[in-house]
Amino acid sequence: MSADRQALATLAKATQEPANPMVLAGCLGVARSRGDIARSLALLEWLRVLGLPVDSLERQRSALQRTLDTFEHRDRIVEQTGPFETLEIDGIGPLSFSVATAASRAFLDLVRAGGRDYEPGVLRWMVAEAKRGAVIADVGAHIGYYSTILAAAGAVVVAVEMHPDLLLEVRRNLWANKLDRAHVINAAVGDHDGLIFNLRFNPTPGLRVNDQITAPPPDAYRKALFDAILCVRLDTVFGREQIIPDLVKLDVEGYEVHALHGAKSLIEGGRTKFLIEFHPHVIGDFGHTADDLFACFPEGWHCQVLEDDGGLRPLTEADRRFEHNPDIENVKLLFSPPA
Repeated sequence: MSADRQALATLAKATQEPANPMVLAGCLGVARSRGDIARSLALLEWLRVLGLPVDSLERQRSALQRTLDTFEHRDRIVEQTGPFETLEIDGIGPLSFSVATAASRAFLDLVRAGGRDYEPGVLRWMVAEAKRGAVIADVGAHIGYYSTILAAAGAVVVAVEMHPDLLLEVRRNLWANKLDRAHVINAAVGDHDGLIFNLRFNPTPGLRVNDQITAPPPDAYRKALFDAILCVRLDTVFGREQIIPDLVKLDVEGYEVHALHGAKSLIEGGRTKFLIEFHPHVIGDFGHTADDLFACFPEGWHCQVLEDDGGLRPLTEADRRFEHNPDIENVKLLFSPPA
C-alpha cells in the first residue's frame, strides 16, 4: 500500500473509532504539513486528558513542537530577508518569489517578459504530473522557480542546485510559500561521488558550469577562485527503494551525459521519467554528442519532444541530428520507460 493510501486508511479508521485513543494516536505518524503537526499537538493534549501515559505523550509532543519551532524560525528568516514579488501561476494561483539578488531578479525578468507563456509546455506538463502527487527531482533548480511551483501543485520535490549562492534563494522561495515537503540539496550531479571545484561566478540565467569542473587545477582547494562542491550520482541520491522519483527534470547546461551516466541504476529500474533540457550547442564542450545522450537509455524507452503548447510528439530522425550550433534553441526531451 502506498504511503498516501496508508495515511487515508489510518485516518478513516480513526474516524470510525473516535473513542479509541490508540487509533487516534496512529494519526500522528502521517503528518504532511505544518497544519497536520499543529492538529497532532492538539490531539496529543486530548489524549493526555484521556489518561494516556505522560512519558509517551511528552516524547511525541516534544518532537512535533521542535518541528513547528523550525518552521517558525524559517518564517522569521523570510520576514527578515526580502523582498519578494508575487506571481500568478496558471493552474496554481499566487506564489511569492524572492527578488533579493541579481540572479533572482534576472530570472524573474525572463518570466515577466514571457508573461504566463514562459516555457508554457514544460510548466503545464510538469504541473499536471505534480498534481498526481509525483516525487520530482528538480536537478539544476537555479532559484527554485519550478521547485516552488511543483511543490505548490502537490509534488514532493527534491531540488538539487550546485551553485552555493543560489541555495538560500531556493530555500526562501519554498519557505515563503510554506512548502514543507520540498528538500534542497547543494550538489552537482555527475557520474561520480566526491568533491569537485568550480570557478566562482555570478549565477545569472544563461551562465553554466565551467569545464574546469572536469579538470580543476590540482591546488584548486587552496585558491579563492574556486568553490568546493559535492558531486553526487543520482543513483546515490535515490539509492533507497522508497524514494525513487517518478520524474527527474534535468537542466545542467551541457552536462547531461555525465549526469545520466550517474543514473544507470535509476534508468534500469524503469520507474522514472526523465525530462531533459537538452543543450545541443554546449554538450560538445563536455566531450559528448546527441548520440551519446540517446545511448544513455536502453532500447524500448520512448523519447518525445515536449513542445511549447504542452503537447508531446514522437522524436523524428531529423530531431536526432542535433549539431553543435549556438543558434539552436534548447530542446525539451522526455524519456519514458517501457509501459
